[in-house]
Amino acid sequence: MKSISRIGIIALTVAVAGFLSLLYYRHAERYPSTDDAYVDADVVGIVAQVAGPIVSLPIADNQIVRAGDLLFEIDPRPFQIAVDKAHADLEKTGQNVSALADEVVSAEAQVQEAKASLRLAQTQWKRIEPLAKIGALPFQDRDKAQAQLDDARAGLADAQARLTKAQHQLGASGEDNADVRATLAQLEYAELQLSYTRVVAPVNGYVTDLTLSPGSYATIGSPMLSIVNTDSWRVVGYMKETQLRNIRTAQPVRVFLPAYPNIRFEGLVQGIGWGIEQQDNEGERGPDGVPTVNPTVDWVRMAQRFPVRITLVEPDPAHPLRKGMRATVRIDASEDTATGATIASGEN
Repeated sequence: MKSISRIGIIALTVAVAGFLSLLYYRHAERYPSTDDAYVDADVVGIVAQVAGPIVSLPIADNQIVRAGDLLFEIDPRPFQIAVDKAHADLEKTGQNVSALADEVVSAEAQVQEAKASLRLAQTQWKRIEPLAKIGALPFQDRDKAQAQLDDARAGLADAQARLTKAQHQLGASGEDNADVRATLAQLEYAELQLSYTRVVAPVNGYVTDLTLSPGSYATIGSPMLSIVNTDSWRVVGYMKETQLRNIRTAQPVRVFLPAYPNIRFEGLVQGIGWGIEQQDNEGERGPDGVPTVNPTVDWVRMAQRFPVRITLVEPDPAHPLRKGMRATVRIDASEDTATGATIASGEN
């Protein structure tokens, strides 16, 4: 009897353990979770696009800024001088173009005058040439009329050549003129360079890694500071590949942060990473020129982890987030909650 009771207890224990294991497996499948997660956000690096000394620095490290707020200003005087010069060059070019346009008008008038002279010479020639043939007029009059006709033709050709030259020098008129376009482009470039002396925040966020001070010299392309974009908060959770089967876009997620115990943040699955890098060098050639093969234990096969990106929904301003905070996430995959809507990367 004691042996039978012992067997019954063992069987019941095994059955209960199996039932509990099944419940745990079903729960883990419906609510995949991981504590291998962290808070992430876009970081915008701020670089100078023109060089010069810093004359204004109204911000401090770690302060919050809004998009459009002035971060720092580079000495604008050299760039303002370039803009003033470009304005003067544009005015001078306009005057030159106007003078060339006047020359075209004058040349056109000379062409019309030469055409009128040619018509008169042709009329006189048509009147005198027949009379000279029958001897009604002396040949001197005929030769004079011929010379006037030749001069009129040459005058017209010369006037047309001057007109062509004036038109070529002028080119197109108004803002379509090549010289005007060139000086306008120089002016726009100078104004653009001047605008670069005022560096403003491109996004809402927190200033970080500020190494500037008034009087510092900004060089083109060198990082001045960074801004953590507060409109791009998200959580990246690394889930085992065996957990990905039921995870879908737009499924609700509960996020917990050790920094704020008992506070639950809400999120939505934005997407699952499609690839990771292998962390070994298997297949590469070793120093002796033969392939490297890492030793493996066949009965231990660790599941790979893939990043699942989670967009936070309306983070609580009373509990500010910081990039890199540790997190625990639990995804509600109990039903196919995917709506087919695509949540844009970085959207809150």
